[in-house]
Amino acid sequence: MALPPLSPDQVARRVQALYQRLAEARVDAYLVPSADSHLNEYVPAYQQRRAAITGFTGSAGDALICPAGSHLFVDARYYLQAEQEVDPTLFRIHKVGLAGERTLSEWLAEMEKQQGTLRVGFDPFVVAMEAHAQYQRALRAPHSALVPLAGNLVDAVWENRPPAPARPIYALSEAVTGRTVAEKLAAVREQMEKVGAQVLILTKLDEIAWLTNLRGSDIPYNPVFEAYLVLDQLRAVCLTRVAPPPEVRRSLAPLLAFESYETYADVVRRFVPTKEVMVWLDPAGTTMGTRLLFPPDQRIHAERNPVVLLKAVKNPVEIASSQKAHRQAGAAKIRSLARLERLLAAGQAVSEKAFAEMLHQEYAREEGFCDLSFTTISAAGANGAIVHYSGASAEVLLRDGQLFLIDSGAQIYGATTDDTRTILIGTVAEERQRRLYTAVLRCHIQLALQKFPEGTSGVALDAIARASMWNAGLDYGHGTGHGVGAFLNVHEGPQRVATRGSDEPLQPGMIISNEPGYYEAGWGGIRLENLYVVTVDDSMPSHPSGKRWLRLEPLTLIPFDKRLIEWSQLTEAERRWLAWYHRQVWDTIGPLLGEEDRTWLREACAPFFQVGAEPRRE
Repeated sequence: MALPPLSPDQVARRVQALYQRLAEARVDAYLVPSADSHLNEYVPAYQQRRAAITGFTGSAGDALICPAGSHLFVDARYYLQAEQEVDPTLFRIHKVGLAGERTLSEWLAEMEKQQGTLRVGFDPFVVAMEAHAQYQRALRAPHSALVPLAGNLVDAVWENRPPAPARPIYALSEAVTGRTVAEKLAAVREQMEKVGAQVLILTKLDEIAWLTNLRGSDIPYNPVFEAYLVLDQLRAVCLTRVAPPPEVRRSLAPLLAFESYETYADVVRRFVPTKEVMVWLDPAGTTMGTRLLFPPDQRIHAERNPVVLLKAVKNPVEIASSQKAHRQAGAAKIRSLARLERLLAAGQAVSEKAFAEMLHQEYAREEGFCDLSFTTISAAGANGAIVHYSGASAEVLLRDGQLFLIDSGAQIYGATTDDTRTILIGTVAEERQRRLYTAVLRCHIQLALQKFPEGTSGVALDAIARASMWNAGLDYGHGTGHGVGAFLNVHEGPQRVATRGSDEPLQPGMIISNEPGYYEAGWGGIRLENLYVVTVDDSMPSHPSGKRWLRLEPLTLIPFDKRLIEWSQLTEAERRWLAWYHRQVWDTIGPLLGEEDRTWLREACAPFFQVGAEPRRE
């Protein structure tokens, strides 16, 4: 749950109080990252410290508190949102990625250069080992240091801080997980043995939930629970705030014990009694707080933990669950779009918030619906330019001629969905709307059509997706695709399709989004997103090196808006793909709808069959 909005006076009081704490701690600056003690992207209210001290509510972006002037670092997804939410007299906003802007690490180096010595305080339980190493490299002066401080200084100035969650934990059926806890533990221990690690510590909540086949609701929209997990070749202990029900504990007793969340440090020391024990810590997924539980010379295997990839490559049962959930989510979104069109045609006013609530109602009608997978982005007109717009307003009405961007998803038992459609409000689109929409659509189709050999990374595929936009002098500031969990987090690594970052090769069974976009402040935004599962393509001739050929198979089945397509911009292959895709939408979702909604879908899909050739996959 997001924190309530802060007034400028509240932010100013907290920042001033925090400056006093810095003086008492004898540090020049204090790091306040967006992450919590489990390095979550979406964090429980009681750990939303960056929001509590800056007023900025985006899911990513770090603050540096300095009495001489504080700073907020955000990427392109949040430029506009940060401008709207943050007081520029208290924080300088660094728009990372723009020419001349510095990253947080680069700014630390600049501050040290100006001051000669720089002492930066931080809570070690919210800073990853990997990030700590990066910040440490930025400080080169002999007396500069990153200073771990006990407790979190923001907590000390945060009045009425929410309590920690303590919600029930439940077990998933093997019918949706596809693998037992015993099988998963055996696969992890096999990898531990290969590298010589005697103990593995997990702190990321989605990894723990996946390994234990347990779920909860401690984090809004993410079916996870706050926990740590420590295991060796014989034992595994999960540390939770609330114990699972007795029947769940009994079923897992031979494999997994449960202890109190507060005993984490004691359990770690019990598993690792000496510095000779080899401990596997994932640098990107483990905080410095955990690392500091050990002496500096502890034997550490610092590498990505084995759960990351095991979780990312979905098994056949998880893929089948995802296919079913996407059929349900597609039907729900199509019903909401049809309902919206009928309301507007009848002259009824509909606001951003009203549509978001309408969509939620449609999702909730589906069997197995548990929650949304993130706050629905219901952005009309200029609000569509805010990439992660989450303030759907009852005051902002959908108006004729506007673009309306709807990014939404659901947690349906066994699977997680995420899709985006941009539609026209009204009947006749402007030429510029059609041209830009079609430019984004072409990027989407280029990636959807692309076949690639095993070993191909998301960086290579991102360039393919963007090619036509780049050639037109256009671009977008976010990645083209992210991984998605199986009834877990809507953003999942290690796979991604982006211009930089992980070069993780895509593998069969991975789920990836395809979401190119265009954003213009004051005008609006366009994003077109489907989820796809990576699959083997046996139709291709043999690869010279013997690798398998891969392709993307669509999970999302929702029509694109025919009113916004400039057909003359499309190639014949692109038209064929649109015809093929919309045939899948009609054949799969049509039977799930009532007559009125099926009539709407027939009209939405039929034009694609007419402009395309025989609907088949290229």
